[in-house]
Amino acid sequence: MNLYHHRRPDSSLALYIDGNLQFDTRDEAVYHESLALPALCLAKAPRTALICGGGDGLALREVLRFPGIEQVTLIDCSPEVLDFARQELSDLNGNSLDDPRLTLIVADALEAPLADNSFDVIICDFTFPTTKESALGFTVEWYSKLKAALTEGGVLVINTVSPQNTASAFACLVSTIRAAGLNALPYRVCIPSFRDHGYGAWGFILAAKHRLTISSLRGIECPVPTQQADLTALARAARFSVKARIDFAKAPVNRSANPVLQSLLLNPEARATVTDGDAPPDFPNLANQVEISHPYHSRSMIAALAEQVVGSLPSIDLRKLVDELALRAKELPKKIVEELNNLRAYLSRTVLDLDVWGTWASRLLATLILVMVIANSISPDPAFAKGGEGMGHASFSRGFSSHAEFGQISTPPSAPISGRGFTASYGHDPVDIYGYHYTPRFYFYGNGGGYYGGGGGSNQRDVPNRHKPKTHKPLFVLDDDLMAMDNGDFVISLSETAFLVIAEGQVSLMDTQGGAPLTSVFAEPKLFESIRKEVTSQTGDIDREVQVRKDWLSWVGWTSSMFSSVRSDTEEYTNLKDLQRRLGLAMKRLGMSPEAGSIEVPTDAIELFVGCHVLADNRVALYTPGGHPTYLDGTSMISESGKKEKLKPQLKAAIVSILQKMVKEAQRDIKSDEAEIKSLGNELASTQLDLNEYQSIQQQNGFDPSYEVDYGTDSIPVTQAIEKTQQDMTSIALDQKVLEVGIQKSQRELERFQATLQAWSQ
Repeated sequence: MNLYHHRRPDSSLALYIDGNLQFDTRDEAVYHESLALPALCLAKAPRTALICGGGDGLALREVLRFPGIEQVTLIDCSPEVLDFARQELSDLNGNSLDDPRLTLIVADALEAPLADNSFDVIICDFTFPTTKESALGFTVEWYSKLKAALTEGGVLVINTVSPQNTASAFACLVSTIRAAGLNALPYRVCIPSFRDHGYGAWGFILAAKHRLTISSLRGIECPVPTQQADLTALARAARFSVKARIDFAKAPVNRSANPVLQSLLLNPEARATVTDGDAPPDFPNLANQVEISHPYHSRSMIAALAEQVVGSLPSIDLRKLVDELALRAKELPKKIVEELNNLRAYLSRTVLDLDVWGTWASRLLATLILVMVIANSISPDPAFAKGGEGMGHASFSRGFSSHAEFGQISTPPSAPISGRGFTASYGHDPVDIYGYHYTPRFYFYGNGGGYYGGGGGSNQRDVPNRHKPKTHKPLFVLDDDLMAMDNGDFVISLSETAFLVIAEGQVSLMDTQGGAPLTSVFAEPKLFESIRKEVTSQTGDIDREVQVRKDWLSWVGWTSSMFSSVRSDTEEYTNLKDLQRRLGLAMKRLGMSPEAGSIEVPTDAIELFVGCHVLADNRVALYTPGGHPTYLDGTSMISESGKKEKLKPQLKAAIVSILQKMVKEAQRDIKSDEAEIKSLGNELASTQLDLNEYQSIQQQNGFDPSYEVDYGTDSIPVTQAIEKTQQDMTSIALDQKVLEVGIQKSQRELERFQATLQAWSQ
């Protein structure tokens, strides 16, 4: 850790750790009051507090002056920071590190044991994450640990990153906290010294086991006076645009096994390109034209490393390498192209002696680094890996009836494959398009589901013993409940005990135990169309990623003996090529539905899964091939012709399990939508107050259109602020209406499913 403080003639000082500003004494109270006091105010009668990091004692100062605080634990790994705080900052932190209520632990906070339900307030005041190790303090595993240590009425607050300069990284942290099972309330604060350093508005996130709302910030009452922070402005600071809120919901989760935060911080946006008017530099500056892509790197390190590696590279054909780079020069900045041409011309007329390679060391290594940088720019960073439970939400199998709008599925956006699944899990655990791997769930059935005799359905055909049931596992997760299997089938998970197998133009309903189909199901053409569309879409992404990796390996494949990352990329390329091939075979195996059209169902029927509907009289209509309905009432099966037979126990158990799952999902969806509507209502009221304030300011200033006001983290003309706020209100109201329609639909389904379950249990 590099600790540096800059003391000015006026006795103010700025503290830097590893080159990053930690605080400036001229405005540190803005930071530390905004960090600690909101959490203390929102916690229920806080008595105990934990501070992770914060060895400067400044956040501790704020905690100790809050009434009711009896005990504080501070864990910081840096004796240097703690010594500096005692010696240089004692007046500023009020000698907080010597307070008798403090328990000081010099250790890595991530490794320290924390008792469950032991802290009313937890403050994470870690330094800006510049390395993979420091980013571990921002993972879902760490936040889960803090959740366990938090009391039921407690509040956690986290110092994060800038939502202005690194919006994607900030969204990632909101998503990560929510993935830990905590309710998150993000907000940002303008700290002058941070803005002067180009850091932008700074972000914080409040989190708790109970719900946190913007309105709770609006009514915040702090029992201690603030020196610099304006807590009354926090409600506005917590207002984010609809787009930002969507980004929070879609952002990747930062996991210790799949750390995406650092990549998002290192690559907040596309870097500027070199303009044509720049003059070419001298040879020694070639390395200076290469982007540094890791916080550990520095120019002096590159020069020192060059001296060490040059002796191990005598077998490299430098001319051939430069020739290859020159051929790919159209992808490089102009300065580097000119340097390469100069280097190429020199090599064409020069005989290099190994004794003088030391002179060329920095240039040679710069060339090698250039190859790696270009390859890194071609190969995407692991910044889009998808988290989530997956493999079970009944979504793909629904929405195919003729009276419902088809397409209630979630096609993943086109995004780089960048998780570790295609190197660490492919072929062992199922992976998805993002490279995220899932815990495997095995399925016991015969090839093709309905290709062998037995079961309880119609249209079954006897085939040889090679189709005897056996255990299959998913290879690739296309959607939450749609999987491509290791044998080329497609499986849709319906519940813990029932699933569909789709292959060769057939659909079979299976139970997890027997291995034989319960019945053949109507092969809805739109289901096959949807599966084909989903596979085609994701295969297109895979094709592009295969080409990306092929291009990347054409640059650096020869370095695989030196770089483990290149070996991993070669393995990933091989696995993606294998997935390409296997999905192609699965598409052929899928076949086409033999049905001429969709089934016709009563308008008041509610789809349970494809080919199966719950009717208003609590019967279940199960459609078999040809579109023939069989009506199930919980005890009997009645065919279209009126033939009645006893309902098979396995089939009843499967239908009941699916109904039970759909009840839980409907209840969960309703609860989630109602909470979101309530939150939007609070936000709408808050936005209305902002609008009133802007309109009042406009009137007080004689409707001067140039008069500027604060809007989020920016200052804009008041007329624009009014217009944007009105647009926000319209958008919020529209969101509420969409959610209300969704609740009505979920409520109808819930009532139907519950009534059917009750009727079937009698």
